[in-house]
This record gives sequence, structure tokens and C-alpha cells, in this order.
Amino acid sequence: MAKKEKQKLKILYLLKLLCEYSIKGEKLTMPDILKELFERYDILAERKSIYSDMEALRSLGIDVV
Repeated sequence: MAKKEKQKLKILYLLKLLCEYSIKGEKLTMPDILKELFERYDILAERKSIYSDMEALRSLGIDVV
């Protein structure tokens, strides 16, 4: 999969990560999120874009803390 295609799926991968860690009862820090996205999915992301994605998830009614 091309990097551009992976970037388009970033918000879904983020949601997947948040769900996985939530089920385990573990918390993710921003550095953890950035590291996991890169190591698992080869996605480079910036802190600001992750915050924007989290806000988009909240606007859909997903409880992101």
C-alpha cells in the first residue's frame, strides 16, 4: 500500500489503536500513539494532526479522552 493511501487511513488506524488500548485498560500518550502508528502501519504523523483526528472522532460521537 502506498504511503499516501496509508495516510488517508490514519484516522481509522488511530481509532483501532485507541480501542485496543482501551480494551486492555491501558493509556496511550501522544509519543506512544506516534510510535505505534509508525511501527505498526508505517505512518508518520504529527501531534497536531492526531489532535485534529481525535476531535473528528469526538464530533462523530466517539468518546476520546
